[in-house]
Amino acid sequence: MYLFTVEGIANTASFRIPESHTFHQTLPLPPITTIIGLVGAAIGLGFEEAMRFREENDLRLGVIGRHNGQIRDLWKYHKIKADGVISDVLVREYLTDFRMKLAIGSDDKTVVDKVRDSFLNPHYALTLGNSDDLLKICKIGQIKEVTDSSSSEFQNTVLPGDHTGAYEPILDLENIPITETICAPQVFLLPTAFTFDGNERRVSQRRHFTFVGSSVRLKEPIPAFQIEEEAMVLL
Repeated sequence: MYLFTVEGIANTASFRIPESHTFHQTLPLPPITTIIGLVGAAIGLGFEEAMRFREENDLRLGVIGRHNGQIRDLWKYHKIKADGVISDVLVREYLTDFRMKLAIGSDDKTVVDKVRDSFLNPHYALTLGNSDDLLKICKIGQIKEVTDSSSSEFQNTVLPGDHTGAYEPILDLENIPITETICAPQVFLLPTAFTFDGNERRVSQRRHFTFVGSSVRLKEPIPAFQIEEEAMVLL
């Protein structure tokens, strides 16, 4: 497989959990659909086209990310209804000082070349959530050929499947700074495929993903790639 990495930062980032309404809780890392949308924005594709591009080219995507904290923003907005306009509020969570490394790979080197060239000169502005959550690209790595391996130790990344009860923490509590937040893995059932009808889209498939925060060791190793001394699963 051929892959390259993209490193970036954002002052704020927000990845809304699907089906949340007046309280927009954020995922700790971008889900697979957000990463696909980001690739599509770089190439110049709409979301439906980006989903098709990923499927047709068997594009593999992985992410590692960290943030320095969270904030909540209170929004007031107006709902337009048949009998008039009413006011309402919602609360949205944001991650602050978000740092991210993406790994983008495929067995077809020409596809990887195309995606990398797009990140060097993005067609659309790259964002992590709202249009205000601009992503600044800091580094784009060279394309490398890598082979599958396995790993049981992960941190600050996303794993496919539900790994509840299948891990143990590997924290050095004596040396962790007091300002660092310790996070246990969280499991979410998230959309992975849609059916499209014009501007309308409906979820056609959901899968479980485990969002790993602080370092853990799985009871059984899983297929992964060792990318610059960090273990990452390409989804």
